[in-house]
Amino acid sequence: MRRAFFYGWVIVATLFVVNFATHATGNMNLGLFVIPMSDEIGISRGLFGWLTTSRTLAAGLASIVIGRLVDRFGARILIPASALITGLGVIAIGSATNVVQLFVLFAVIGFGGLSPQGGGLLTSVPVAKWFVRKRGTAMAVTSMGLALGATTFVPVTQFLIGAVGWRRAWFYLGIISMTMIVPTALTFLRRQPEDMGLRPDGDADSRLGSGAAQRSEAADEAVWTLGTALSTRAFWMLTAALALGGFAAGGGVHRIPYWIDSGFDHDLVSLSISVHAASAATVMLAVGILLDRVPARFVAAGPFAGFSIAIVIMLSADSNTDMFASAVIWGMSAGTGIVSQPYLWASYFGRSFLGTIRGVTMPTILVATSLGAPAMGYVFDFRGSYDLAWQVVVAIYAAAFLIMVSVSPPRLGRPLAD
Repeated sequence: MRRAFFYGWVIVATLFVVNFATHATGNMNLGLFVIPMSDEIGISRGLFGWLTTSRTLAAGLASIVIGRLVDRFGARILIPASALITGLGVIAIGSATNVVQLFVLFAVIGFGGLSPQGGGLLTSVPVAKWFVRKRGTAMAVTSMGLALGATTFVPVTQFLIGAVGWRRAWFYLGIISMTMIVPTALTFLRRQPEDMGLRPDGDADSRLGSGAAQRSEAADEAVWTLGTALSTRAFWMLTAALALGGFAAGGGVHRIPYWIDSGFDHDLVSLSISVHAASAATVMLAVGILLDRVPARFVAAGPFAGFSIAIVIMLSADSNTDMFASAVIWGMSAGTGIVSQPYLWASYFGRSFLGTIRGVTMPTILVATSLGAPAMGYVFDFRGSYDLAWQVVVAIYAAAFLIMVSVSPPRLGRPLAD
């Protein structure tokens, strides 16, 4: 028997809001702060890249603990706590007067675990626990919050910087994020369907005791523990592909200064990033539906090819049309990756210990990601141009693509017994 309404969709809606609000905390809009903060505080592009690295490295370390906590307790308390840490850190950035303070604050935000730099464990793992058959669609809807949040907060941030300066802009963004996330998460989030007497996708409505809940969980998917996951070739190949892709993507913070340095109008550059985010939103639902029907590794490999095409267009761009074409392709690739990568882990290793498994792999991926931004910044500092860095990034994306398409799903000898 199926319920007329499944509470899992409330979880999806709640995490949509959380994802939307995280883009007020210096994610896609961070590039807008590079030039004004660099000019006032005296930070080189390479050093600014290390600020994002400190946040990403901190997020990687935190993910080991956060993944286990999400599996055990759910995200109902973790997300509001993280939102408070992140929001207060964002507000404090506006009062920073030197690089040391900025490094500490960016690291604190990373330890909060809520930003996308942390791999989205707090917002993607709960969805995977509530859905199996419709997991792709559910993750797509939740992830659309990220795309729409970027679409909204990039121009909002541009307006705030112009109207009140970059310091006050950080203050208002921090307040907005906390106001949206904390009460919403506390009110609506629940750990997993079994806690409410339900099953994934709403397939049953009878009350389940704890033992029955455990058996139901095992019946839905093979139960992969951390140990069994670590023993598979697929785990390490996925980690390698995503680490390579992460390193390449880490340089994305330099896209805005690249366009501005190339002589493109500030406001049009800001608009192109919003177009990028909107383009991501347009493909997410289709990607989610596709993931429920075709092998996930082929979908997950697509972004690596798409990013490469966007960069090639960017390097040869001589018109606003080229800039927006690159933004559209980049956005569609990003949207595909945002949905497909967390789905891939869940489809390969199940939902029972998903947070723990992803929490262990995230440090490697995020260390690689964290190195991309400063590496690209130093190329600019020493050569006065980003061109060589972008060419290397294309080669790295090609390697990640080849690895990803070759990762077949692992096989567990025997699921956990009933």
